[in-house]
Amino acid sequence: MNTFQDDDAARLSTRTFEAMGTVISISAPIDSSEVAVATETAARVFMDVEERFSPFLSSSELSRVNRGEILLPDSSATFREVYALASEFSYLTHGHFSPYSPSGDLDLNGVVKAWTIREAGNVLDTVGIPHWSINAGGDILVSGSPAPSHPSAHDPRARTPFFGTPWALGIVDPHDSSQFLARIDATGTPGFQTALATSGIAERGHHIWSRADSHPAPRNRSASFPAGPDQSLDDSQTDTPAPIIQVSVIGPDIVTADALATSLAAGGGTSFSMLSQFPGYEALAVLSDGSLVASNNWPRTTRHRERFEQSVMY
Repeated sequence: MNTFQDDDAARLSTRTFEAMGTVISISAPIDSSEVAVATETAARVFMDVEERFSPFLSSSELSRVNRGEILLPDSSATFREVYALASEFSYLTHGHFSPYSPSGDLDLNGVVKAWTIREAGNVLDTVGIPHWSINAGGDILVSGSPAPSHPSAHDPRARTPFFGTPWALGIVDPHDSSQFLARIDATGTPGFQTALATSGIAERGHHIWSRADSHPAPRNRSASFPAGPDQSLDDSQTDTPAPIIQVSVIGPDIVTADALATSLAAGGGTSFSMLSQFPGYEALAVLSDGSLVASNNWPRTTRHRERFEQSVMY
């Protein structure tokens, strides 16, 4: 995923750095030197979290917990907070999201990056930057506007003062990475955040597993969808649907959006019913045959409308 580079984006200052095996970019409509200072602060957040939670560093707290050198009750407050979040989403998604790998090791990759994005956003707010965008390997969190102005109107959706043009978020087509499937206008008001998270074979990550399998599930795990709005989501349908290869979720919180995207990618079509438990979150799935399936209120500014099979009813 990405933000579109339109006239407003051209006035943004952007800085990038590498962490968690991906590229992080931070953009804001302020002087480049201010963005540079803010980015240094945010980068420390990402790097500190990576040192604590990386399964690839033998010295990380996660690795030490898995080796039994530190008991979970004796781990740091930050570690216990992230573990509690992962456990909560495991419960809320009926096990489609798990804080454990199929081998039984504790693995918090499914939540830790999004949690870090949220923490970095809090840092930007704290240092007095109300308008910003954070893009971490395709997962995006935005606040305010790329071109802020004095409030002269109201956002008809949020019923809040509107401070400029919204951020334009894009979802990359997994069948053609040079093309966008959708453009979504997000927020426009400081203090109100919009998150867009994607899971699937088009994005990096190794935390999508089948609940029933003892090995990591293929990233294009098969899923069933109704042929029409009167049918239920049922994996026993006669017609074999195309597999899911990508799921994007939009909502107000990046941790929830990312956990849902992971859960829907792992659980397939039948798992879309869990969206009813998360008001304000909508999902778009891309199938291997190129067709699209969206939840009821997914923003219909999506391009390639002819590719929509149907809306998921829940």
